[in-house]
Order: sequence, then structure tokens, then C-alpha cells
Amino acid sequence: MTQGLALGITVGSSITVAVTTSGGCDEAHVHTRPPGRTPAASEDFLSRVGDPVDILTADGTSIAAADLVARVIGGAVADLSPARTVAGYPAWWSRHTVDAQRAALDRAGLGAVTLVPEPIAALRRHPAAAPMVVYDLGATGVSVAVVGTGPRPSLLAEPLRDAEIAGSEFDLLTMRYVLANSLEDNDFDPFDPIIESELAALRHRCKKAKEDLSGNTVTTIPVRLPGTPGTVRDIRLVRDELEDLLRDPLSRSLALVHEALRRGGLSRDTVGGILLTGGGGSIPLLTELLSTEFGLPIRTAPDPAHTAARGAALLASDLLAEPSANAAPLAARSTPTVPQPDSTPIPPPKRNPILPPLPQQLEPRRLRTWQRATLVGGAVAVVAALTTGTLALGTSAQSTPRTTAPSTSATSAPTAQPAAGHASPAIAPAVGAATTPGATGAIQPTGNAAAEPPGSTAPTAAPNQPAPDAPNPAAPPGSPAPQPNPPAPAPAPQPPTAPPPPDRPAPDLGNTLNSGLDQTGNTLGTVLQAPGRVLPHTGG
Repeated sequence: MTQGLALGITVGSSITVAVTTSGGCDEAHVHTRPPGRTPAASEDFLSRVGDPVDILTADGTSIAAADLVARVIGGAVADLSPARTVAGYPAWWSRHTVDAQRAALDRAGLGAVTLVPEPIAALRRHPAAAPMVVYDLGATGVSVAVVGTGPRPSLLAEPLRDAEIAGSEFDLLTMRYVLANSLEDNDFDPFDPIIESELAALRHRCKKAKEDLSGNTVTTIPVRLPGTPGTVRDIRLVRDELEDLLRDPLSRSLALVHEALRRGGLSRDTVGGILLTGGGGSIPLLTELLSTEFGLPIRTAPDPAHTAARGAALLASDLLAEPSANAAPLAARSTPTVPQPDSTPIPPPKRNPILPPLPQQLEPRRLRTWQRATLVGGAVAVVAALTTGTLALGTSAQSTPRTTAPSTSATSAPTAQPAAGHASPAIAPAVGAATTPGATGAIQPTGNAAAEPPGSTAPTAAPNQPAPDAPNPAAPPGSPAPQPNPPAPAPAPQPPTAPPPPDRPAPDLGNTLNSGLDQTGNTLGTVLQAPGRVLPHTGG
């Protein structure tokens, strides 16, 4: 371990920067990651930190993203042997991601390494008296954070990120533009392994040309034409052409700055300026757009990709200068500082129930023995009454009552004397035979009256109708002539029958009992009155 050597390191998607300083002096040594020293992985491996699923490296091995970052940091610590190390991490990492990286460092034996957000480390390199907006344009995206100033700077709001506005996308736009101006009518197979290798090399050259145009106005890009090995064509690219390609995505990134200021509760008047970091921070068009849109001072370093690593080295030097200092203050800065309301706990509001409480269901009481006996006896009486009433109603409905006309005594006219030896029997109407009122014809006996036994009643014919096989008797002198029967009266028109009433709900037990008893009483009364009406019409 080197006495007084402080190390600041940032692990990026395309490059790892390690900066060492001694005694807090301004002179620093920058160490970039040598090719082949760390396992190659995809450019988005930083977004996989904290993911339980491992990633595959170029050699086919499987490793967790957090362990891969810890391996890169451990390699720099092993090479430089610093007394204190501070590692910067992306501001858009969540608390879960930071904890996962912390655990990976502890597993790798790097518990002494302090983790800080890259915007705070960058602001240590460029201190300011007022809050600053840190605009970080890297290879995999752009992130914007608002950092407060003071002895302990911290994030004032949650950082914002857009992965579609990225340096790798700018490299792809530049390569497409170069291919469109170099191939002309030539065609190639993009799935040819040789072509794939050449396209990867061309993309790397376009990235370098983009970086060169940040300080120069023109550059050339060599392009090897497909199908003609050894033939190289230089394509001329000027800054204006590159800016035309990048103007639209860079203009869209200005909305992130507006939103970051709003979330931080700041305005343009309360912000000290905008600090550009990352490899894309050196693009002149970006400085022009931000200055025109916000009218704030724009700060940038000659090599903005190293700004965060240089600030991390200064923070490590500060920790060495303070023996009692530890990593706790720096770790606390990673959480965004948002004004909190009064810490007095507020009781939760009382909520009225939406529905009234349900009534309590009481346990059904068991009936006593005498109560059960009373109920059973009452039920038996009701059933018996209903049965008697039903039978009486059925009998009265089946026997159709015969309407009897009032009896009238027939007036016999003087008749001829019967022959000798024949008695004149008493003529009486038969039992149940009805006589028509007003009939004046005499009732003639049929057959031999002396042959009938005493006390028997011979059947009589209908009025004005002679018995069969009997001669018509002559009317006595002085008797009125028989009158014809009056015509039967015409039947009266029947009134229209009303529709049957709709079915009504069945009556309850009390109504049924009362109705049955009433019907039973009516039936008994009718039966008792029947002998009085029938008996007077029977007998001689």
C-alpha cells in the first residue's frame, strides 16, 4: 500500500477510468483500462447490476454484473495499491442496485472501498456556490441530476435518464451516414463474417471521428469497400454534417433538464450553472443548445469523461486528510435530499364504515314441552277443520239442488159419474211432481184405478196431455174450453262474463282457518234447512 495515495475510479460501459492523486495536489494520473485486462461484456452490463440473472462474457463464462464491476475495481486496487479508494457509480442506480454492488465488493474483500454517486464526485472536481445541474452523456444514455452545494453536497431530486439518447446511438448514426456516401451502388451481405468484422471496425472509427470533431471542424474516415480486398476509401466528414445528425436527439434531451429543475424545486435564477460530464459532454452543439435554452453558465472540462473519476480521487484524498472520517457521511449523500414535513406523527383519519353493521343473529330459543304440545294440537285442529270443510264443499258442489216451484191445488171440474162397480180414487199429485200454475185442465187417471192397491199413488201424466191408449173424454157441459199452453218465455240475455280475477297469494293460516270454519258453518246450515224445505212437499 502506497502511503498518501488516493484512488478514484469510475467503471463505465465502454471505458474504466482510474485517477490517483497524492496529498490532495492538483496533479493527477489517469489510468484507463488496458485492452484484455477485464472480461469483455455487453455495453449495458451496468444496467444489469442487481439482477439475479447472470450475464455472459465474450469468453462464454457466466458472472453476475455486480461481481464483474467488483472485479474491475479490484484489478485497479491491486495494480495501484492506494491508501484510500472511492468508486463512483451512476446516479440512476436505485438503492437496491447500490446495496447489491456493496455486497459484491464485500465478497471480493474490498470493504474499504467507498461508493459515491458520480454527480457528487464530479461536483467535487468543479465546486460551485449554488446548486448545479449535472448533465452526463455517456455511451448507454443521458442522465440529469441536480446537486446541492455545501460541505456535504447531495442529490436534491431523483435523477432522470433516457437510454435512447446515448453515445453509442450517435456512433451508429455516423456509421450509417458514412456507408450511404461510400458504397454508392455497391451491395454487401451484412451476415457475412468478414463484413461483420469490418462493420465493427468501421463503427469504432466513426466513434473516434465523432470525438475528433469536438475539437476539429473536419476529419476523414477510412472505409474498406466490400468485395475489393485492400481497397480503402477515405470519406470526408465535417462538423456541420455531424451536428445535423445529432441535433434532434440532443434537442429532446433538454426536456430532462426542465423536469430535473422542477423536481428539485429550483428555477433558472437559483441554479449556478450546468456541468457537462461523460464522453458526449465535449460535443460543441450540446453546449450551444443548453446555453440558448436556459441562459446559464455551461461548465465543461477538456476531457469530461474523466471528470467524475478525478472528483472521486479528490474525495479519497479528503478521507485521508481526516483520520476520524469514515464512509458514512459519503454514503448518506447518495440518497436524494428532499425537504421533509414536520416529523410529528399524524394519527390516521377515522374512517366511517360504508355499510351499517349487520344485526346480531340471536340464538333461536328452544320451545318448552307444553308450547310444542299446544302448537301440535292447534295444527291438528286446523287440519281437521280444513278436511271437514273441504268434504262438505265437495258434496254440495256435486249434488245440484233442484228448484221446486210453489205447489198449487188443482181445481177439478165436475166430471161424469164413474161406472158402477168402479170407485173414484182420490187424485193427488205425485210426490215431487210439479204442476204448472194456472192450468185449468183436469187430471185424468191412467189405467184401472181399482187395480191399484190402497195407499198407493198412481203416476199422473203431465197436464193437458192424455194418457197413452186412452180415449179423449168429452168435456162436460158448461166447462170452459181448454186453452193452449202459454209459450215458454224467451231466455233472458246473459250478461257478459267477467274475466277471472288474477291469482292472489295464498292466505295465511289464520285466514284459511276462518274461511274453512265459515264454509263449514254455512254448509251445516244448508243441510239443516233442507228437510224443512223438502218434507212439506212429500206425503198425501
